[in-house]
Amino acid sequence: MKVIYPVLFYEEKEGGYSVFVPDLEKALNTSAATCGNTLEEAMAMAEDLIAGLVLDEMEKGNRIPKSSKIEDVRFEDFEKDLDIKDWDYISKFKTYISVDISSFAEKWGKELVKKTVNIPKWINTKAESLKINFSKTLEEALLQKIYKK
Repeated sequence: MKVIYPVLFYEEKEGGYSVFVPDLEKALNTSAATCGNTLEEAMAMAEDLIAGLVLDEMEKGNRIPKSSKIEDVRFEDFEKDLDIKDWDYISKFKTYISVDISSFAEKWGKELVKKTVNIPKWINTKAESLKINFSKTLEEALLQKIYKK
């Protein structure tokens, strides 16, 4: 599943870019801002920001915020809500950022899956006496196997 949002980029005088996703900021009543030292980094950070906020909403069972048409997103409307005095940027532009939520969900999703496992009784007894968290231990062991650490 892909989502696409208009994103505002400001090239800062001191270097780097400030990035804002107005649709997510309004819909979720949260800060939807990030930055990057280069344009490439700023765009990647925008993707991560969008993916994180949308995934959180999906995992809570909420609707994904609607995307505006890029021509309806105005710098002036966004800037009047910011409380920044003497903002000194070189240039600004807006573009769409497309994010494949499915690939981010595979990598970063927090949704838990219930699994039934069988272990010898003596291991269960000893682990419970040591107050070992079975879920956490299994997660750590699987990550070691997956990434061969």
